[in-house]
Amino acid sequence: MDESPWWPSGIVTEDSQDISSGRIQTVFGTLETWSYQECLAPNWWQKPPEEGIIWGQWPKVSEIEILHQDRKGYLLRINEKQIARVVPFNLGNDLSRLMHYSPWSDALKGQMITLPSMVYHVKNNDRVIVYNCSDVAINTEDFDSDKLAANLGTIHSALHDFATPNTERRWNDRLKDIESELKVTTLWRAPHSKFTVGLPRLNLDLALLCKEQDELLFIADVRSPVEHLMCHADRLPGLANLMLIEQQISFAKGMDEDDRKSMLEAYLAEAPKSYSQKKAVSTLMGGPWIWRYHAVLFAMGEARFFGDEILGGKAQKWLNDVSRIQAHLGVLRLWKSGLWGGIIGAVIAFFAWRMESTSPTLAGIAGVICLLGAFACNMIYWSKDPQPY
Repeated sequence: MDESPWWPSGIVTEDSQDISSGRIQTVFGTLETWSYQECLAPNWWQKPPEEGIIWGQWPKVSEIEILHQDRKGYLLRINEKQIARVVPFNLGNDLSRLMHYSPWSDALKGQMITLPSMVYHVKNNDRVIVYNCSDVAINTEDFDSDKLAANLGTIHSALHDFATPNTERRWNDRLKDIESELKVTTLWRAPHSKFTVGLPRLNLDLALLCKEQDELLFIADVRSPVEHLMCHADRLPGLANLMLIEQQISFAKGMDEDDRKSMLEAYLAEAPKSYSQKKAVSTLMGGPWIWRYHAVLFAMGEARFFGDEILGGKAQKWLNDVSRIQAHLGVLRLWKSGLWGGIIGAVIAFFAWRMESTSPTLAGIAGVICLLGAFACNMIYWSKDPQPY
């Protein structure tokens, strides 16, 4: 059992029982399991199970072939045109929610994403998911990063009508929770502009794509067990999705500044126009960099979860550079304090004039100087905003 790719070998505790017990104890918390083994045999598929809810149409199964095991569970071929995801752990209901709320699924029809055709759902958890996909790409490196980013932008454009306002407190609490679980030495929080909004939940992964002729489509997948244990499954901005994909590419193939710029521009060209507003991509307002940090924290969590030393080393190397970015932002905050200092100085000059404690001329000169200083500090603050790539 401990040789399966989805088994939490890096964090399972010594006193934990095997998977048949229904609960796996880890250092991040408890993972609940179910008797998934029956799904791997054709007999289980002959009729829908009585327990739980089935969203969509139950498939006709002509074969059971285990195509792959990954860090979320099993991938099965069940007939010539369909595949199935079997999830050993209870990881929430993201996909069944996507299916039974038709405005979301209708908005995504025709987009470069494969949605479930059936979800078997028990006690608020998605256990088995079926997709209409005759050909699947597993861990492929034969893709165009910019094209995938552009496709993601169109997907987010389709979902933008269902966006919810900025919830920066929850997003910062999310980072805090992950940092606390991983016990990393970095600490990063950010404000977010009004253009940064939460989107309906989509879990996308480059390790699993659907092939249609010469096109690669994203597959709407279950959330990762790492996220399930470390933090709440909040709505996230589109940039969070993009940076998770970018991080996978970067760790697998490497990326430089030009690659990151090209991918971000390809995404923003297709995403809603508000996503490319200056403050939306500003590093001072979070922007892509705070979500790169979020993605690398998840990579570190995955490395701990599965005992992946290579992935852990890459994530730690990236985190070691966070202090450099934060030091630069700290210097910029001094310029920001100059803005407020200038405004306060102008207010003091005004009240000094009203109280006749100084001459109108002197108060006016002092007020103008303070306001000019505030304006200059604000200009310097924004002009030194680090590039988003």
